[in-house]
Amino acid sequence: MKFGSLLKDAIYPEWSNHYIDYDGLKKKLRKAEKERPFTEKDETEFVELLDNNLEKVYAFHQEKIEEIKKRIDIWDEKINTQLLNNNNVDEMSHIQENINFIADDINRLARFSRLNYTGFLKIVKKHDRHTEYVLRPMFMVRLNQCPFWNEDNNLLLIRLSELFSKVRDGGMTMSFKPSQTFYLDQDRVNNDKGRRLIVKRFFVQTENVLELKTYVLRHLPVLVYRDNAKQEDDIDPPISSVYLDNADLDSYNSRVEGAEGSQIIRLRWYGHAKGNNAIAFERRTLTEENRGELKDRFTIKDKYVSGFLRGDHTFIEKSVKKMKSNNKSPEDIEKYEKLVKDIQETIMEKKMAPVLRTYYRRTAFQIPGDRSVRMALDTDLCFIREDSLLFPNDPTVRRENGSWRRTDADINFPFDNLKNDTEINRYPFATFEIKLELGQNEKEPEWIVDLEESGILEEAFDFSKFVHGIAVMFDTRVPLLPYWLAQMDNDLQQLPVLPSNTPSVGQKTHKGKRKVTNGSESMRSDTNTRDRRVNNERSSLLSNSKPISYMGTHDDNSPPADKPSEEILASRFINSISTSFDKLIHKNNSRNSSKPSSVYSAPVILPPGVKIPKKVITPLRVEPKVFFANERTYFSWMSLGTLLSTFSLALFNAGDAVGKVSGVVYTLVSITTLLYGMGLYYRRRELIHNRAAGPYDELIGPTVICFALMLAVALNAYLKFTSKSPSLLYL
Repeated sequence: MKFGSLLKDAIYPEWSNHYIDYDGLKKKLRKAEKERPFTEKDETEFVELLDNNLEKVYAFHQEKIEEIKKRIDIWDEKINTQLLNNNNVDEMSHIQENINFIADDINRLARFSRLNYTGFLKIVKKHDRHTEYVLRPMFMVRLNQCPFWNEDNNLLLIRLSELFSKVRDGGMTMSFKPSQTFYLDQDRVNNDKGRRLIVKRFFVQTENVLELKTYVLRHLPVLVYRDNAKQEDDIDPPISSVYLDNADLDSYNSRVEGAEGSQIIRLRWYGHAKGNNAIAFERRTLTEENRGELKDRFTIKDKYVSGFLRGDHTFIEKSVKKMKSNNKSPEDIEKYEKLVKDIQETIMEKKMAPVLRTYYRRTAFQIPGDRSVRMALDTDLCFIREDSLLFPNDPTVRRENGSWRRTDADINFPFDNLKNDTEINRYPFATFEIKLELGQNEKEPEWIVDLEESGILEEAFDFSKFVHGIAVMFDTRVPLLPYWLAQMDNDLQQLPVLPSNTPSVGQKTHKGKRKVTNGSESMRSDTNTRDRRVNNERSSLLSNSKPISYMGTHDDNSPPADKPSEEILASRFINSISTSFDKLIHKNNSRNSSKPSSVYSAPVILPPGVKIPKKVITPLRVEPKVFFANERTYFSWMSLGTLLSTFSLALFNAGDAVGKVSGVVYTLVSITTLLYGMGLYYRRRELIHNRAAGPYDELIGPTVICFALMLAVALNAYLKFTSKSPSLLYL
């Protein structure tokens, strides 16, 4: 579908007058599209109209930002007054509901900006393609002067997190409230070996990141970091890691194979690397990662890293001397010295060197002092090569003057100076990690289950940044590849519906995921316009029965739920005819399938180190060839029915009495074949559109038609050979 139609479907009705007038701008270009002269006057009118649209969109965006800030201040003040009366639960619920509306408006405004930004780029591209004027360079400068598309929502999210935190103990039941015993006896819980750690990792499309953040903020506060350089708060600080490996990539191979005791050595730091005095040197084993532990870790300064990797003991000697001056115990000093020397010896023995750097911005969610639920969202993920003269057939020098890291990449995302794709890989998704510490019989919080089943997350079992980075940057040198690389080409075509803050009636789909049946959600605000129901709400945080696709536009592959099309009504009618033949055999099949199997296969004993692979559920993609195959089958049935009808009419019109009787029988068979083929086509078409699992095969229909033809031929032969007076049979 063209962007103009998609834009109309995605427009939020209350803001319809503030979107880009895409159709009006297209009309201005219609003259050029028809190969007519596009004069300078036409160009002036188009540019003026385009600039007016840009000013309109930017002014409305700024107005909504100020409105959201004022609403946050108003409800913050009301919360502070309501906290004095903790018994007023209804009022706190009302306050929390209005905070939810603020979060929804932030999401709508982000989608508004994304749609208009895409519209401006598309109309300028169309202008440059059909006219002799080049507008894009000048317009990009103008677009940068109206940066509605580049709004930083971190400050709004911090304020939103503070509001949700203040009302988390009151309000609606959507908030995650851990048991009181967890707070009362923290040390006992930390030492309780009965608790289990659950780690889940997911892929998230970048356009869904803001909606995911606002949803999680309803239940967990965001961790705020203080950026001393900028003297401001930051919720997604840049994090960089440099991983070590040798020319044989032994660390990578052992991790991909899941070998017991496999180790990864890396350096990790926040912000700039130059002059950083808090670079973490870590040795991570597979067992500790599965338990969520990290014991082998020490801090090193930037100026000592290069010497440490070459085997120099200066850092160790100075660290031990400093610990002694700080009156550390001999046991702690000995333990620390042993750890540092072991890591250095491992690096020297295995001839390890920096090979890969990862860069990302992390947003962490956690209730302070509570480790039962922790979440981390990593965005702007990049993989950069750090190897320098490591491989014999690669003479490229990436780290000059013996440095432990390349100096042309720091935190300057998106690293435009790295032009070669072999040097950098920009990850197309964000990654989301959930860590749960639960008791033996404790279940996951319901809001986390709803989030996992919403469809906005695509699970990636055992995803590792190190493994993925090596696999994509050194694909010609690794013998094994991780399984999730096959998912990188899968694009989630629908913008899923996140669970609403109010409980809604839902049902389970064939995949076991919740399907929201509530087609609309209340859109209330401080004004009276929020009091009415909006059936075509565009926010994915609210329930909507119509699938939504990229950029928040509706997916027209499926019809609207409240207005069935004539095609569906016709297909249902014809489908009832085609399925009437196979009811009996379906009943028999279901009866047979319900019988328990008496044959059991012997249990398979796996060799050591081999695990049963987990099933990865990916979005079902429907290729165009599937629709074409269904059409070819339909035409085959039509060809057979047409051939039979032609034969029956010829036999009826030109034959004797036996021919007339046989023609009637063949006519009935041909009509049945035509109706069955049409019903089968529409039935399978609906199954394909709904991405249903089936069944797509037909057993009884072709069998009945085959037997009907056999009976017609047998009847024709019987009448021909047994009739003595054909004239008596004339009708």
